[in-house]
Amino acid sequence: MRTVRVIIVACAAALAACDGSPEPGHAQKLPNGHAIALSEVEIAKLGIETAPALATKYVPQIHGYGVVVSTAELAQLDAAIVTAAAAQRQSSAALKRARILFGKPHAVHAVSNEALDTAEQRAAADEAALALASSSEVAALGQNAPWRGKTRNSEMLARLTSGRTMLVEATFPLGVNLGTVPTSLTITPLAGQHGHSSWTASKIWNAPANPTIPGRSFFALVSGTDLAQGEHVFVFAPTGKPITGVRVPKEAVILSENKAWCYAEVASHTFLRVLLDLGMPLEDGYFVARGIGPNQAVVVGGTGLLLARETGPTPTSQY
Repeated sequence: MRTVRVIIVACAAALAACDGSPEPGHAQKLPNGHAIALSEVEIAKLGIETAPALATKYVPQIHGYGVVVSTAELAQLDAAIVTAAAAQRQSSAALKRARILFGKPHAVHAVSNEALDTAEQRAAADEAALALASSSEVAALGQNAPWRGKTRNSEMLARLTSGRTMLVEATFPLGVNLGTVPTSLTITPLAGQHGHSSWTASKIWNAPANPTIPGRSFFALVSGTDLAQGEHVFVFAPTGKPITGVRVPKEAVILSENKAWCYAEVASHTFLRVLLDLGMPLEDGYFVARGIGPNQAVVVGGTGLLLARETGPTPTSQY
């Protein structure tokens, strides 16, 4: 019996030793395999710095391509319609007078059959010229251009032809699910231009198909930009309601195992590696919908060394 008691006591002592806290300076792996607890000394040695993941909203969107339409093309189409409309009004009025005078053969200014035929021919030609000019504008800029109507919006056209308002043709490639005209478009210059500014357009309508990029095209008006005529841009269209989440700074992102991660502080001096989706970029960061809470600290300095500490062999010596 004495031998049995000795064995039991020895086993209990061994188990107690196994349950003890790790020695100072040793990284402790938590049960999920990604969280790691560090001492203050280790945090200082690794150069770990943190920043809060700020609460934000992300609007699901799709990406397309655009180009700023030349004002020369707009001016030419508008001038053709204005000229044709003026000629049509003049010839229509002349025909109306000719018909009145033709019905009064004894009037001083009575017109002959030949004069009436000439007036009718002229009016018909001018009417056809106006229809052709209007059709040319529709073919180039769409039936629903906001300046078109019974009365042309000359003020809007003046802003367009002067460059104060820009007309952007946006195309979303095949395979992009966009069933209706977007309620808004965000226009962003190519990387490295205009300081990464972006502008929002709200006047949007269907455009004729773009022969160079198969897909669905739209026109959009945007003001207050420094875009140049003929400049190529990125366009983004919303596809759903805003999602609530946080913005993870781009400095927090680290690549491992062909995936993007960041470290979030889940407890004092304890960090958890969180998988990121880089498909939702924000300015100077990325949107995260779950896994990180608002104002939760994420590692923005020393991330590479922290990853090496987590995935490397367990340290056996103190700093």
